[in-house]
Amino acid sequence: MEFNRQQLLRIIVIILMLFILPFQLVKTKEFSSKKQLLEAGIIKQKLINNSLKNKYLQFINNKTQAAVTKSDLKESTAEILAELKTFDLTLIDFSSAQSELNLNLNGSFHSILKFIYYLEIEMNQFKIVELKIKKSDSNLFFFLKLKNELITNEKNIF
Repeated sequence: MEFNRQQLLRIIVIILMLFILPFQLVKTKEFSSKKQLLEAGIIKQKLINNSLKNKYLQFINNKTQAAVTKSDLKESTAEILAELKTFDLTLIDFSSAQSELNLNLNGSFHSILKFIYYLEIEMNQFKIVELKIKKSDSNLFFFLKLKNELITNEKNIF
């Protein structure tokens, strides 16, 4: 039985394929199982994220409802102005409208950061609309524009 080159080449390719095919099947199975594990992890993480989002929204809603019953804009403005001294900030000027409060402050950068943290945590009914910082002699000059927008549409946060 004589083999010509073409038949010999075919036989070699078939033998190589028989060796490669099982390895490829094993690798495909591994990739498939890894893919399933990753997809399950993604689904689990999405559930955890949704749960945390719902808890956060509930927390914000509870704080907002408490803030609505607790005070109005005038009381909040008076409370903010009284707290300025505890943050070592000097009030240069302020103006307020129906739902807006503009503050011009003088103080250190660290003091304004503490004050902004206070506004976000304690006075969560205010939204910081604008913040400008300008350097003056030894301190910084801050312009802070707050809007009294109680968070009612939490879906837009995310």
